[in-house]
Amino acid sequence: MILITVSARLAFQPELKLLPGGGSVCEFRLLDTRFAKGEEHVEAVTFFCYDALAEEFCEKCEKGQLIEAGGHQETQRYIPNGSQEERTVVKYRMAWFKPGPRPRGQGGDAKAPPQPQRNEAPASRRAQQQERSRPSGASTQRRDESSKDGFF
Repeated sequence: MILITVSARLAFQPELKLLPGGGSVCEFRLLDTRFAKGEEHVEAVTFFCYDALAEEFCEKCEKGQLIEAGGHQETQRYIPNGSQEERTVVKYRMAWFKPGPRPRGQGGDAKAPPQPQRNEAPASRRAQQQERSRPSGASTQRRDESSKDGFF
């Protein structure tokens, strides 16, 4: 039996599929990149899981999220319709997983806080700037009246 442990990003949003005989299955790919001889290479591993584990995985994980998963290899051989060549597919039956950080900018946990408008300073900083720009001895009432026109 070949066991594997992988830490990589989820290639697409996991989807729960119902089986005709009852139960459910989730098949997903984990992707990672490596550099060799100055070129980038993408590595992919296909996992699948059934029933309660499949449901939990689909609920907790999203596309682009870092995932750690472990399982054992299963090899399937088949002959496609209209072909005489035998094909081999290698997949891994997931035994456990641990979701990591969610991707940035897609509504995950790592979402950046909203930024203030470019031409608008935050209220506290604006008040500090106004205090510094007011000449000493100037009345607050006069400044408030002139601000109605948009001038300070």
